Amino acid sequence: MQSKSILVFGAHPDDLEIGMGGTIAKLSSLGYDVQPVIATLPNFVKSDTKEGRMSESMLSAKVMGCKSPIFLDLPPEEMVFGRKLVTLIDSLITNNKPDSIFTQWHGDSHQDHQILTKSVISACRDQNNIFMYETTIPGGITENSFRPQLFVNITETIEIKKNALESFQSQFVRCGDIWIPAILGRCSYRGYQINSKYAEAFEVVKVIIW
Repeated sequence: MQSKSILVFGAHPDDLEIGMGGTIAKLSSLGYDVQPVIATLPNFVKSDTKEGRMSESMLSAKVMGCKSPIFLDLPPEEMVFGRKLVTLIDSLITNNKPDSIFTQWHGDSHQDHQILTKSVISACRDQNNIFMYETTIPGGITENSFRPQLFVNITETIEIKKNALESFQSQFVRCGDIWIPAILGRCSYRGYQINSKYAEAFEVVKVIIW
């Protein structure tokens, strides 16, 4: 019997919503138990605290209809590719027995994103159906190019994605009012590529179909 569990990894709060909030909402509506995992919690300024980011993430999860996030709350100095982080991720995979695993694009410019995905892929060496969602914006531009290989039509869940992003009021201070329109604009572009109104795109690490 196919597992209905899906693990979705993000280095920081809001990474998941930016990259695949519409897909999380769609999978949740299809009956999958989507479990977000957030590795570390930024604590930049008084208006952007750990507690605040956790509250925003939990609110966003309710909006998307998925489980409340697991917060690993790793200190920045522990965001290092090595046995400790890989073992921690491996234990989450063992406990959840997921059908599919999503993580961030390995070509992202943020070192936390790169380290997390490298660790996830190492922990998933015996797993099937591993996908990487698109890099965050603004920023994230590197010498590498994201290769969209899997598309998910999120036309019916685009408003949920928008509402989930709006849960992160702290990010409007840092990213400005154009933040959400820019993210939704990319979804419109991805939708255009597959003849739908909105979509999200993924790179395939490994997938087993037949």
